[in-house]
Amino acid sequence: MINGLSKYNYTIYASDINFSYKIQKSKNIIKLKFDLLKNNIPNKFNNIDIFIHNAALTKSLKITDTNKFVDCNIRLTENALKIAKKNHCKCFFLISSTSVYRNFKSEKYNERSPILGNDPYSKSKIICERICKEFCNKNKIKYSILRIGNIYNGIEKKKWSRNNVSIFQQWLNSSKRNIVLKTNSFETLRDWTYAKDIPKAINSIINNNNNFKILNLVSPFLIKDNDLMKKINPNQKFIELDHKGIKNNATISIYKNKLAFNNWTSPQRGINLIKKLDEKN
Repeated sequence: MINGLSKYNYTIYASDINFSYKIQKSKNIIKLKFDLLKNNIPNKFNNIDIFIHNAALTKSLKITDTNKFVDCNIRLTENALKIAKKNHCKCFFLISSTSVYRNFKSEKYNERSPILGNDPYSKSKIICERICKEFCNKNKIKYSILRIGNIYNGIEKKKWSRNNVSIFQQWLNSSKRNIVLKTNSFETLRDWTYAKDIPKAINSIINNNNNFKILNLVSPFLIKDNDLMKKINPNQKFIELDHKGIKNNATISIYKNKLAFNNWTSPQRGINLIKKLDEKN
Protein backbone atom coordinates (compact mmCIF):
# COMPACT_ATOMS: atom_id res chain seq x y z
CA MET A 1 0.00 0.00 0.00
CA ILE A 2 2.73 2.45 1.02
CA ASN A 3 5.09 1.65 -1.85
CA GLY A 4 2.28 1.71 -4.41
CA LEU A 5 0.72 5.00 -3.32
CA SER A 6 4.12 6.72 -3.06
CA LYS A 7 4.27 6.73 -6.88
CA TYR A 8 1.43 9.24 -7.04
CA ASN A 9 3.22 12.11 -5.25
CA TYR A 10 1.30 11.91 -2.00
CA THR A 11 3.11 12.80 1.20
CA ILE A 12 2.70 9.56 3.13
CA TYR A 13 3.00 9.09 6.88
CA ALA A 14 3.78 5.38 6.96
CA SER A 15 2.94 4.17 10.44
CA ASP A 16 3.68 0.68 11.70
CA ILE A 17 4.68 -1.19 14.84
CA ASN A 18 7.85 -2.78 13.44
CA PHE A 19 8.28 -2.27 9.66
CA SER A 20 9.30 -5.90 9.07
CA TYR A 21 8.62 -5.44 5.33
CA LYS A 22 10.67 -3.33 2.95
CA ILE A 23 9.65 0.30 2.43
CA GLN A 24 11.26 1.89 -0.58
CA LYS A 25 13.27 5.07 -0.06
CA SER A 26 11.35 8.15 -1.10
CA LYS A 27 11.25 11.78 -0.04
CA ASN A 28 7.46 11.43 -0.01
CA ILE A 29 7.46 8.71 2.68
CA ILE A 30 7.81 9.64 6.36
CA LYS A 31 8.13 6.55 8.57
CA LEU A 32 6.59 6.70 12.04
CA LYS A 33 7.19 3.62 14.18
CA PHE A 34 4.75 3.29 17.07
CA ASP A 35 2.21 0.98 18.68
CA LEU A 36 -1.31 2.06 17.79
CA LEU A 37 -2.64 0.20 20.85
CA LYS A 38 -0.70 2.41 23.26
CA ASN A 39 -1.01 6.07 24.16
CA ASN A 40 2.47 7.03 22.97
CA ILE A 41 1.36 8.07 19.50
CA PRO A 42 3.79 10.70 18.16
CA ASN A 43 2.39 14.14 17.49
CA LYS A 44 4.17 14.44 14.15
CA PHE A 45 1.26 14.53 11.75
CA ASN A 46 0.25 17.61 9.87
CA ASN A 47 -3.36 17.95 8.78
CA ILE A 48 -4.36 14.70 7.08
CA ASP A 49 -6.41 14.62 3.91
CA ILE A 50 -6.82 10.84 3.81
CA PHE A 51 -6.34 8.21 6.50
CA ILE A 52 -6.05 4.56 5.39
CA HIS A 53 -6.48 2.20 8.33
CA ASN A 54 -5.02 -1.21 7.60
CA ALA A 55 -3.79 -2.36 11.02
CA ALA A 56 -5.38 -5.55 12.37
CA LEU A 57 -4.63 -8.93 13.79
CA THR A 58 -5.40 -11.68 11.27
CA LYS A 59 -4.24 -14.60 13.37
CA SER A 60 -2.37 -14.63 16.64
CA LEU A 61 -0.38 -17.26 18.48
CA LYS A 62 -0.04 -14.99 21.49
CA ILE A 63 -3.71 -14.05 21.93
CA THR A 64 -5.75 -17.21 22.35
CA ASP A 65 -8.75 -15.56 24.01
CA THR A 66 -11.32 -14.78 21.28
CA ASN A 67 -12.70 -11.74 23.09
CA LYS A 68 -9.21 -10.25 23.54
CA PHE A 69 -8.48 -10.82 19.85
CA VAL A 70 -11.64 -9.00 18.77
CA ASP A 71 -11.07 -6.24 21.35
CA CYS A 72 -7.55 -5.67 20.01
CA ASN A 73 -8.81 -4.98 16.47
CA ILE A 74 -11.57 -2.75 17.82
CA ARG A 75 -9.10 -0.64 19.80
CA LEU A 76 -6.82 -0.34 16.77
CA THR A 77 -9.71 1.06 14.74
CA GLU A 78 -10.96 3.37 17.49
CA ASN A 79 -7.47 4.83 18.00
CA ALA A 80 -7.00 5.30 14.24
CA LEU A 81 -10.30 7.19 14.07
CA LYS A 82 -9.23 9.42 16.98
CA ILE A 83 -5.98 10.29 15.19
CA ALA A 84 -7.94 11.05 12.02
CA LYS A 85 -10.30 13.38 13.87
CA LYS A 86 -7.49 15.12 15.77
CA ASN A 87 -5.72 15.85 12.50
CA HIS A 88 -8.81 17.13 10.70
CA CYS A 89 -8.96 14.17 8.32
CA LYS A 90 -11.20 14.69 5.30
CA CYS A 91 -11.60 11.03 4.32
CA PHE A 92 -11.14 7.75 6.20
CA PHE A 93 -10.58 4.45 4.38
CA LEU A 94 -11.16 1.35 6.48
CA ILE A 95 -9.54 -1.75 4.99
CA SER A 96 -11.93 -4.59 5.75
CA SER A 97 -12.26 -8.11 4.36
CA THR A 98 -14.58 -10.12 2.15
CA SER A 99 -14.35 -12.85 4.80
CA VAL A 100 -17.40 -11.19 6.39
CA TYR A 101 -19.59 -12.88 3.74
CA ARG A 102 -18.34 -16.42 3.84
CA ASN A 103 -20.38 -18.01 6.56
CA PHE A 104 -23.35 -18.04 4.20
CA LYS A 105 -23.77 -20.58 1.44
CA SER A 106 -23.84 -18.84 -1.88
CA GLU A 107 -21.95 -19.11 -5.15
CA LYS A 108 -20.80 -15.48 -5.08
CA TYR A 109 -21.09 -12.48 -2.82
CA ASN A 110 -21.52 -8.78 -3.44
CA GLU A 111 -21.97 -5.65 -1.32
CA ARG A 112 -25.66 -6.42 -0.74
CA SER A 113 -25.06 -9.95 0.53
CA PRO A 114 -25.69 -10.66 4.22
CA ILE A 115 -22.65 -10.65 6.51
CA LEU A 116 -21.96 -12.84 9.50
CA GLY A 117 -18.75 -13.04 11.50
CA ASN A 118 -18.43 -16.38 13.24
CA ASP A 119 -14.62 -16.46 13.41
CA PRO A 120 -12.80 -13.79 15.50
CA TYR A 121 -11.24 -12.00 12.53
CA SER A 122 -14.48 -11.61 10.56
CA LYS A 123 -16.40 -10.69 13.70
CA SER A 124 -13.91 -7.95 14.51
CA LYS A 125 -14.11 -6.58 10.96
CA ILE A 126 -17.90 -6.32 11.11
CA ILE A 127 -17.77 -4.49 14.45
CA CYS A 128 -15.03 -2.15 13.18
CA GLU A 129 -17.07 -1.34 10.09
CA ARG A 130 -19.98 -0.30 12.30
CA ILE A 131 -17.71 1.78 14.57
CA CYS A 132 -16.18 3.51 11.54
CA LYS A 133 -19.57 4.34 10.04
CA GLU A 134 -20.98 5.75 13.30
CA PHE A 135 -17.83 7.73 14.17
CA CYS A 136 -17.43 9.28 10.71
CA ASN A 137 -21.10 10.18 10.41
CA LYS A 138 -21.02 11.81 13.84
CA ASN A 139 -17.85 13.78 13.07
CA LYS A 140 -18.72 14.54 9.44
CA ILE A 141 -15.78 12.66 7.97
CA LYS A 142 -16.17 11.10 4.54
CA TYR A 143 -15.48 7.37 4.72
CA SER A 144 -15.19 4.27 2.57
CA ILE A 145 -15.15 0.68 3.76
CA LEU A 146 -13.04 -1.36 1.35
CA ARG A 147 -13.51 -5.12 1.59
CA ILE A 148 -10.50 -6.89 0.12
CA GLY A 149 -10.44 -10.56 -0.88
CA ASN A 150 -7.73 -13.01 -1.95
CA ILE A 151 -4.53 -11.04 -2.56
CA TYR A 152 -1.30 -12.33 -4.10
CA ASN A 153 1.98 -10.65 -5.00
CA GLY A 154 4.69 -13.33 -5.25
CA ILE A 155 6.98 -11.92 -2.55
CA GLU A 156 4.93 -12.53 0.56
CA LYS A 157 7.06 -13.27 3.63
CA LYS A 158 5.92 -15.21 6.66
CA LYS A 159 7.56 -12.75 9.05
CA TRP A 160 5.71 -9.70 7.70
CA SER A 161 2.28 -9.69 9.25
CA ARG A 162 0.82 -13.16 9.49
CA ASN A 163 1.68 -16.59 10.81
CA ASN A 164 1.04 -18.27 7.49
CA VAL A 165 1.53 -17.02 3.97
CA SER A 166 -1.45 -17.10 1.63
CA ILE A 167 -2.32 -20.25 -0.30
CA PHE A 168 -1.20 -18.55 -3.52
CA GLN A 169 2.27 -17.97 -2.05
CA GLN A 170 2.34 -21.56 -0.82
CA TRP A 171 1.68 -22.72 -4.39
CA LEU A 172 4.44 -20.47 -5.75
CA ASN A 173 6.89 -21.75 -3.14
CA SER A 174 5.95 -25.38 -3.86
CA SER A 175 6.33 -24.87 -7.60
CA LYS A 176 9.82 -23.42 -7.14
CA ARG A 177 10.80 -26.47 -5.10
CA ASN A 178 9.18 -28.80 -7.63
CA ILE A 179 6.85 -30.41 -5.10
CA VAL A 180 3.12 -31.05 -5.16
CA LEU A 181 0.73 -28.08 -5.02
CA LYS A 182 -2.02 -28.63 -2.48
CA THR A 183 -5.52 -27.26 -1.97
CA ASN A 184 -8.50 -28.05 0.23
CA SER A 185 -10.71 -28.34 -2.85
CA PHE A 186 -10.08 -28.28 -6.58
CA GLU A 187 -13.45 -26.59 -7.08
CA THR A 188 -12.93 -23.69 -4.66
CA LEU A 189 -13.68 -20.49 -6.55
CA ARG A 190 -11.80 -17.38 -5.42
CA ASP A 191 -11.49 -13.73 -6.38
CA TRP A 192 -7.78 -13.26 -7.07
CA THR A 193 -6.43 -9.73 -6.83
CA TYR A 194 -2.85 -8.73 -7.62
CA ALA A 195 -1.55 -6.74 -4.63
CA LYS A 196 -0.12 -3.90 -6.73
CA ASP A 197 -3.59 -3.21 -8.16
CA ILE A 198 -4.95 -2.18 -4.73
CA PRO A 199 -3.07 1.15 -4.37
CA LYS A 200 -3.78 1.89 -8.05
CA ALA A 201 -7.50 1.41 -7.47
CA ILE A 202 -7.45 3.50 -4.27
CA ASN A 203 -5.64 6.30 -6.10
CA SER A 204 -8.37 6.18 -8.74
CA ILE A 205 -11.06 6.39 -6.05
CA ILE A 206 -9.33 9.45 -4.56
CA ASN A 207 -8.80 11.22 -7.89
CA ASN A 208 -12.36 10.63 -9.05
CA ASN A 209 -13.83 11.55 -5.67
CA ASN A 210 -15.84 8.34 -5.57
CA ASN A 211 -18.07 8.09 -2.54
CA PHE A 212 -18.33 4.34 -1.97
CA LYS A 213 -19.66 3.62 1.51
CA ILE A 214 -18.90 -0.08 1.03
CA LEU A 215 -16.89 -1.45 -1.88
CA ASN A 216 -15.66 -4.95 -2.55
CA LEU A 217 -12.20 -4.00 -3.81
CA VAL A 218 -11.59 -7.21 -5.73
CA SER A 219 -10.54 -7.98 -9.28
CA PRO A 220 -13.17 -9.30 -11.70
CA PHE A 221 -11.09 -12.47 -12.22
CA LEU A 222 -12.71 -15.47 -10.54
CA ILE A 223 -10.90 -18.77 -10.91
CA LYS A 224 -10.97 -22.22 -9.32
CA ASP A 225 -7.99 -23.48 -7.35
CA ASN A 226 -7.39 -26.29 -9.82
CA ASP A 227 -7.24 -23.93 -12.81
CA LEU A 228 -4.99 -21.45 -11.04
CA MET A 229 -2.55 -24.15 -9.91
CA LYS A 230 -2.24 -25.26 -13.53
CA LYS A 231 -1.33 -21.71 -14.52
CA ILE A 232 1.39 -21.64 -11.86
CA ASN A 233 2.78 -25.01 -12.88
CA PRO A 234 1.15 -26.75 -15.88
CA ASN A 235 3.17 -29.93 -15.28
CA GLN A 236 2.28 -30.30 -11.62
CA LYS A 237 0.31 -33.25 -10.23
CA PHE A 238 -2.23 -32.15 -7.66
CA ILE A 239 -3.68 -33.76 -4.52
CA GLU A 240 -6.48 -32.72 -2.22
CA LEU A 241 -6.08 -32.23 1.51
CA ASP A 242 -8.48 -32.05 4.45
CA HIS A 243 -11.84 -30.24 4.34
CA LYS A 244 -12.73 -31.41 0.86
CA GLY A 245 -15.53 -29.71 -0.97
CA ILE A 246 -14.98 -26.17 0.29
CA LYS A 247 -16.50 -23.79 -2.24
CA ASN A 248 -18.13 -20.37 -2.51
CA ASN A 249 -15.10 -18.27 -1.76
CA ALA A 250 -15.52 -15.69 -4.53
CA THR A 251 -16.61 -12.09 -4.15
CA ILE A 252 -17.69 -9.68 -6.86
CA SER A 253 -18.56 -5.98 -6.80
CA ILE A 254 -21.85 -4.64 -8.10
CA TYR A 255 -20.19 -1.21 -8.16
CA LYS A 256 -17.18 -2.10 -10.31
CA ASN A 257 -18.67 -0.27 -13.31
CA LYS A 258 -18.73 2.91 -11.22
CA LEU A 259 -15.06 2.50 -10.36
CA ALA A 260 -12.91 4.46 -12.81
CA PHE A 261 -10.04 2.00 -12.35
CA ASN A 262 -10.51 -1.00 -14.64
CA ASN A 263 -6.94 -2.08 -15.39
CA TRP A 264 -7.02 -5.17 -13.16
CA THR A 265 -4.19 -7.66 -13.56
CA SER A 266 -5.36 -11.12 -14.63
CA PRO A 267 -3.95 -14.11 -12.69
CA GLN A 268 -2.05 -15.27 -15.78
CA ARG A 269 -0.46 -11.85 -16.29
CA GLY A 270 0.28 -11.63 -12.56
CA ILE A 271 2.06 -14.98 -12.62
CA ASN A 272 4.10 -13.89 -15.64
CA LEU A 273 5.10 -10.66 -13.85
CA ILE A 274 6.14 -12.64 -10.77
CA LYS A 275 8.24 -15.04 -12.86
CA LYS A 276 10.00 -12.13 -14.61
CA LEU A 277 10.75 -10.55 -11.23
CA ASP A 278 12.20 -13.85 -9.97
CA GLU A 279 14.41 -14.14 -13.04
CA LYS A 280 15.58 -10.55 -12.59
CA ASN A 281 16.51 -11.15 -8.96
